[in-house]
Amino acid sequence: MQEENVNLVANIPETPQKKEQTALDKIKNYFSASRLAFLGVFTAVAFALYFLEIPLMAWTPLSFLKLDFSNVFVLVTGFALGPIAAVVVCVIKEILHALILSQTVGVGELANILLTLPYVLIPAIIYKKHKGIKPVLISLLIASVAQVIVSVPVNWFLNFPFFLNLYAGTPWKEGMAFYQQYWYFAVLFNLLKTVILSAVTLVIYKPLSKLIKRTNAKFNEIKNKKQAKL
Repeated sequence: MQEENVNLVANIPETPQKKEQTALDKIKNYFSASRLAFLGVFTAVAFALYFLEIPLMAWTPLSFLKLDFSNVFVLVTGFALGPIAAVVVCVIKEILHALILSQTVGVGELANILLTLPYVLIPAIIYKKHKGIKPVLISLLIASVAQVIVSVPVNWFLNFPFFLNLYAGTPWKEGMAFYQQYWYFAVLFNLLKTVILSAVTLVIYKPLSKLIKRTNAKFNEIKNKKQAKL
């Protein structure tokens, strides 16, 4: 009889309040003090790197396309803290850019998010399950190809027609036709961009990962001391 009662208790479904509390606990555990600190630092650095721009395609009709290094720290965040953290940094830095610097009413930033997410999520997800330089290189290669593929519809249907309409008054269809005329330069730009950002990330990630591990250990030590006092 007692065993039946135990089984009945075990089979009672979780109430909505309990599920909500469990979800809140998971969110609190994920966004720990150390993680929030790194998210803040990486977002600030990523936003600051927006100001460092290089006109990669100055020799082409698409001279307005420029490389910035903000996504390096989005990638670093993905490797160090996971895919969710990478998405948070990506979105917040674009929101900050839209609020402070944007001249595109947020459309340019929206396009950047669409282009960045596949590029940072693929390596972050793969690295979470498979550590080592080989998985990193393979994931970055896949991510670079994925971003180039995604860039075609985003540039064709959104970026090029919007920017040409905004700055030159070009009708939307003519903007799309302009992209069709020079699409190969845009694809080359995105390919060069992903290769350069991937190379820079590989150079700086190892030193940063050591710093992150030490800082996490320090935060955990402080947290454990506080819990011991309680």
